[in-house]
Amino acid sequence: MRWPNAWVWLLLVAGCDAGSSAAATDDPTSARASQFRSSAVTEAIDAASEVVQTRGFAGRDDEVRGFLVEHAVEARETPMRSGTCYVAIAAASAAMRELDLRIYDSDGVEVASDTDDGPRAGLRFCPTQTGTYYLTARATAGSGLYQLRTFRGPTGLEIRTDDLFRDVPASEAAREPR
Repeated sequence: MRWPNAWVWLLLVAGCDAGSSAAATDDPTSARASQFRSSAVTEAIDAASEVVQTRGFAGRDDEVRGFLVEHAVEARETPMRSGTCYVAIAAASAAMRELDLRIYDSDGVEVASDTDDGPRAGLRFCPTQTGTYYLTARATAGSGLYQLRTFRGPTGLEIRTDDLFRDVPASEAAREPR
């Protein structure tokens, strides 16, 4: 007869622990970097997204947000098909002085990289083989919030990536997140 009472006690204690950890997730100090927003970064990525879409590419609904410290790299696995081209764009807060995008194949060979300088980056890649690729964002200089979006389109569409952020006012590009 003592076992049922012990089990009830154990369940009550476990339930109390679950309640306190749920409360901890409501604590703003435990929030993840992907939950933070920067109006300057969002405005820059939205403006560049409009340019990409007017050039015939469709969004992939796989936006990424995060925080990178200097020299940190975040990699994400992404399936890509031959016969399709992909555009990746990223914007970071002004404290990140250099943000780089790169794509690697499944063997770890770099197959594409952006040529932009500063906290904005864009690249176009048309894989010759269908497979899994890895898109990386790296904080080459500085640290800060960043946002990344990818798009896909047919192989016949040419797109320059060096002018994607041209419509972002200089004050927006330099403004820190709030």
